[in-house]
Amino acid sequence: MANEFTVLPLKFEEGDTHFHQLFVKKNTAKTSSTKKPAGRTLYAVNVPPYVTAASLGLAFSAAGAIERVSLQEKPSSKKSVPEQKTAGKDHFQFKVAYVVFRDENDIKKLLKKRQINPLNADQQLLTGIEKWSKSYQERIPDPVAMQAEIDLYMATYDKAVEKKKLEESRQTQDDGWTTVTKKNSGVFSQKQSVVKKLEKKLDSDRSTKELRNFYTFQIRESKKNEIISLRKKYDRDLKKMEQMKKTKRFKPY
Repeated sequence: MANEFTVLPLKFEEGDTHFHQLFVKKNTAKTSSTKKPAGRTLYAVNVPPYVTAASLGLAFSAAGAIERVSLQEKPSSKKSVPEQKTAGKDHFQFKVAYVVFRDENDIKKLLKKRQINPLNADQQLLTGIEKWSKSYQERIPDPVAMQAEIDLYMATYDKAVEKKKLEESRQTQDDGWTTVTKKNSGVFSQKQSVVKKLEKKLDSDRSTKELRNFYTFQIRESKKNEIISLRKKYDRDLKKMEQMKKTKRFKPY
């Protein structure tokens, strides 16, 4: 199995005497896709953690034009190649890579030549403090962009609330009552005209009650008149019973 791989020196700069080694071979996946086309894809393992897709593409461009470089934590035989994910992961983990060449013959040339460009040939690859500082700065959100995102969310939310209120108001019938549905169950709503009529009636009843019992002597006179009325009624009923006794029509038993 080890004989299938070709060893390539992976230098950071041209004059380095110590370097990593990449183990590469032609990708022989059973399924082919547009992201890992058969015959034009090179499979590489032992890719250092600090290597980026751009720097690795620059290194392999010594053999020919590079179409795509995909970095993964583990090899995959799926048709789709997942994007490189570093957030929340171990940044010091070695990876695997799938390098897609434009020409199939460039892979044969690379495996025969066994030499690639240094990673930092364009002086763009960051390592150490510079890389960590940039990574930290990228994690800090831009306050202007964050505020714009918040404003957009709130504007969308306000529009949704207004739309819901408008739909509920359209369900109100002419008599002022709302048709109870599944959505507005438990919601009480009336037209303003109906509410004003109810308030006017309550105010009228309240004012009449207050005027009727406004003074203390009025309350006393009212009770006195009620007692006199009851006594008169009692006297009338008593006379009526006496008359019935005289005519022998009164039968209490």
